[in-house]
Amino acid sequence: MATIASLRGSAHGMTCDKCGGSLIAPEWAEYFSEEQLVLNLWSCMSCGNRFETEAFVPVNSKSKIDSDVLERFLPTLLVA
Repeated sequence: MATIASLRGSAHGMTCDKCGGSLIAPEWAEYFSEEQLVLNLWSCMSCGNRFETEAFVPVNSKSKIDSDVLERFLPTLLVA
């Protein structure tokens, strides 16, 4: 399985490189803080193709989600 740059985005998430189907979310994701790298494993429900993408997160990036909004929707996931 090859790892490719995260460039094949669609309006919903990612596009399958085999059949062109829209993929909404990765099956699995892992963040590596030292490298500021996110690896995503995608699986296409239409054709069964599986592939990985990688994306680099800038060191100075900030979340677009306000912490108050996040706390209202996901209170059990936040650790004080």
